[in-house]
Amino acid sequence: MNRQVPFGGIWTDQKLQVLSGYLREYRKIFQKNLKASYYEITYLDAFAGAGKIPRRERALFEPLLPELELADEEFRKGSVRRALDVDPPFHHYVFIEKHVGKADELALIAEEFPSRKIEIIRSDANVALIEWCKKLDPRKERAVVFMDPFGTCVEWSVIETLARTKALDLWILFPCGAINRMLPSNRKPRKSWSKRLTLVFGTDRWQEDFYTVNQYDSLLEEGKTVKEVRKTKNPKQITAFFVARMQKIFSAVAEPGYLYNSKGPLFALIFAAGNLKGAGPGKRIAEHLLRRLN
Repeated sequence: MNRQVPFGGIWTDQKLQVLSGYLREYRKIFQKNLKASYYEITYLDAFAGAGKIPRRERALFEPLLPELELADEEFRKGSVRRALDVDPPFHHYVFIEKHVGKADELALIAEEFPSRKIEIIRSDANVALIEWCKKLDPRKERAVVFMDPFGTCVEWSVIETLARTKALDLWILFPCGAINRMLPSNRKPRKSWSKRLTLVFGTDRWQEDFYTVNQYDSLLEEGKTVKEVRKTKNPKQITAFFVARMQKIFSAVAEPGYLYNSKGPLFALIFAAGNLKGAGPGKRIAEHLLRRLN
């Protein structure tokens, strides 16, 4: 069985609290609203993992305190289990996981919820999401998609495909800290990183936005021009560029919530609503939950 490497901190639980809070409110809307109850609703986790936050080394006294055991179990529930715990449940659950071992663990979790309609897709998320969108019927279906990617692997073309459905709400964990580290302070990123960032943002205009380039005549060598490159953006400004791009293709985008470590923002948790009619309520609920992070 696959063993996950422990990763994350208090922010791991913070993002999952926001997500599970939204899923509960979303489910209420589709239960209580007569028009909304017409739709089949799906929860899709695009990077589902093994369904549980790996346990760090426990203190020796923890087994002696049952209440800590319960708290630990609740904390370690990943996005998959928290979504499956929502009651009443979604009509459908789709978990995408490329790693075979983790997908096998998801299959074991699915067996614990025999009443849930669960589909596990073993594939690259960028490919699987585009294929899934082709099958989605906006006349009859609505969905919440959660994307918690590893690094900068989500491509803008996938986000555009999700937005075009006009039938889903998207939660994405944007790696603003990792992107900030990919941007040298006194030169443009290496070619491979620049290519990756262009795929993430869907445009190469990030180079103009994140850097200033000044040229002047050298004082030491006659006839030589010196080019000075300087990075001008921090993680929150990088996120603002991404959010502005999302605002062009979604009906509404909430003010992001930030997840920090001791050095500053690591991630931005971003909500976007694709359907115009549901955008207002969805954004209000999301921003209420995201305020806890800011």
